[in-house]
Amino acid sequence: MLSDPRFVRDVARVARLRAEAGHHPVHGSGVWVGRGTTLLHLDPPDHTRIRRAVNPLFAARRADAHRSMIDELATTLVSRCASSGRADLVCDLAVPLAVAVLCEVAGLPSDDHHRFGHWVRQVHRIDGGAEAGRRTVEAIDALDRYLEDRIADGPLPGVLAELVRQARSSAGPDDGLPGDDGLSEDEVIALGRDLLVGGYESTANLISGGLALLLAEPSRYARVHGDPSTIDAAVEESLRHVAPFPLLEARHAAEAVDLGGVLVAPGDAVVVDIAAANRDPDRFAAPDGWHLETPPGHLSFGHGAHHCLGAVLARREAHAAFRAVITGLDDLRLACSPEDLVWEPGLTPTLRSLPVKFTPRLVPSGKAS
Repeated sequence: MLSDPRFVRDVARVARLRAEAGHHPVHGSGVWVGRGTTLLHLDPPDHTRIRRAVNPLFAARRADAHRSMIDELATTLVSRCASSGRADLVCDLAVPLAVAVLCEVAGLPSDDHHRFGHWVRQVHRIDGGAEAGRRTVEAIDALDRYLEDRIADGPLPGVLAELVRQARSSAGPDDGLPGDDGLSEDEVIALGRDLLVGGYESTANLISGGLALLLAEPSRYARVHGDPSTIDAAVEESLRHVAPFPLLEARHAAEAVDLGGVLVAPGDAVVVDIAAANRDPDRFAAPDGWHLETPPGHLSFGHGAHHCLGAVLARREAHAAFRAVITGLDDLRLACSPEDLVWEPGLTPTLRSLPVKFTPRLVPSGKAS
């Protein structure tokens, strides 16, 4: 279904389909909140045009260029904790690593997290009611203004600066609109908003959630600790068990579709349950087990045209974090019962903290930071 063009995301098209079917509108007036429309709410040909412009900025070779920075930062964050014997791997590792990488890649000042962090958290919340909706709209508007200010100031070298150059080089001399293959300024803002909303909290949750699941079963963590060649497999299994977005926003049928024996009428919404798909007993012999020899795959980054842009980068960060923990902390174990870990609900379920304890390492004289 994720790659079936009969299921659409474009907000205006969805509004028309639902009106024709006599359904209530999904997005009120049919106009998405914020400047520009995010990639998640576009269909071809606009989606194809924008993905063609942005895909090279997230290619594997670009992620490889950041590998040494990611590895060094993960190692540094872990080493700061190594002498204490206790740490919270959410605030001491997962969040600062994911935020720093996002800022480096996007081209934003590393200390700007205090500005945009609470707006991103509000967008991720799933509170019901008009008041929560108003706060989310305000958060999206605030993110747009933040990005406008950064663009006006001249963004640091990174993805945002490259998108701005593309938009300005493709704008027509008279109307300022992009050419057939270019980007508009509103589209650059929307892409920047996508980066902020989807670019670091989901990765931080992958790191902390994956480590929590590994440590919840000491024998499982011991397997990865004893054989670092399984780290990539552990990352993939973490993705399967802790999908960044367990439920994908609804797609709507543009025509009648037989989906697994169920007739989906035009305008009807279908929500994809990624968490359930990743544990499908027809595919996985042990749906809740861990397959470290041959990971069976997952749908956590989506599939088809809307496959996650940052998938390669997220894997790089998780691998670096897992390796830094395995090599940098001795006798690592949870400092609480797995049942006492608190997951906050949201578009991306968030682990509030991950308290761990370990055998302290002595800091060599003159090396303390």
